[in-house]
Amino acid sequence: MDVKGRGNNNKNNNNNVMSSEDDEMDLRRGPWTVDEDLTLMNYIATHGEGRWNTLANSAGLKRTGKSCRLRWLNYLRPDVRRGNITLEEQLLILELHTHWGNRWSKIAQYLPGRTDNEIKNYWRTRVQKLAKQLKCDVNSKKFKDAMRYLWMPRLVERIQAASAATSTTTKTAADNITSNNSNDIKVTMQSSPTITINNEFIILNLLINLASPIASKARLNYSLKN
Repeated sequence: MDVKGRGNNNKNNNNNVMSSEDDEMDLRRGPWTVDEDLTLMNYIATHGEGRWNTLANSAGLKRTGKSCRLRWLNYLRPDVRRGNITLEEQLLILELHTHWGNRWSKIAQYLPGRTDNEIKNYWRTRVQKLAKQLKCDVNSKKFKDAMRYLWMPRLVERIQAASAATSTTTKTAADNITSNNSNDIKVTMQSSPTITINNEFIILNLLINLASPIASKARLNYSLKN
């Protein structure tokens, strides 16, 4: 290759580098706007998901493909549940973590609508924070025993109490409807999260095992030792 040819190649390479740098400088950083959310949602509704870098360019978003993917999966996807982690979900997270550790994506498979990022945040802000307050390592036997024999049974008690209260409320509402014989009475109940058969099986086993006399005795022994 002659000197002139090498010079042209170097010039083209420099132009490509400058173009790439300009593109990176044009990318938006920070929180997403409402308009950006709508643009991403409308594009995916029409074209579906795909290669995220290509999607970002095709949708006209000045965001990286990774940013678009995380925004969609963690916030905008229609089946994503928002709001506080329920008691049942907390119990599942604690139980599943004893088997799979920090495999958040695997744990999320058992909590419909919850993202792995949301579950990880719960673990860090609630569980790890509690371990820090107790001045013990979250992976230590001491903390795991406290979680198994104190925290989880307490969650079971709260779930059972909430279930009993709901049953009482439902019965009272039904009695009122029957006695008044009126269609004007509307009872609004808070819907519980969708729980699959596998989740029900896990929760049922936890309710049986953690509420059993053996678990109660173990919990008592643990509290006496500490």
